[in-house]
Amino acid sequence: MLAIIAVSLVIFALVAACLISTQRPKLACTALATAMLPIGLCMIDGVARMASQFSLADAARFLNSALGENDQVIYEGSLDVGSSLVFYLDRRFYLVNEPPDTEMHITPRDADVSLNEEGVLQKWGGLDAVYLLISQPRVGYWQKLITERFHIYHQVMASGDYVVLSNQL
Repeated sequence: MLAIIAVSLVIFALVAACLISTQRPKLACTALATAMLPIGLCMIDGVARMASQFSLADAARFLNSALGENDQVIYEGSLDVGSSLVFYLDRRFYLVNEPPDTEMHITPRDADVSLNEEGVLQKWGGLDAVYLLISQPRVGYWQKLITERFHIYHQVMASGDYVVLSNQL
């Protein structure tokens, strides 16, 4: 891509210089703008490749297709970081280990949306499917915590820096 960008800039700069020398400044500006197209397309490609690092949209799409009527989703972390779940997940989800000072002003004491780790383990042992969305560095911690108590641990999906665990396949 760097070679394409470099060739595009050189060729269209030469075209623009020729157009300026023949007193056609509007066409010269058009040639320079055309030289910027490969750069813009590379930027769009880069954003598309990195989107999973900044958004939980892929995980939410997976969960929307996998969730049954009584299944539950639990997200570990700050709602500031996981705010894309609010937009893409078609149901309510619980928070676990959320830092108390967030811009969303939801504290861990809000029992209707927040769980502690014991609450997660209680739901994990139930009959309904539970999906736990966590960051990759926390996989080892949750794997140890869950397998010590239930021996039921499935990593069903990964998206960017996040992993979805489930108590059922």
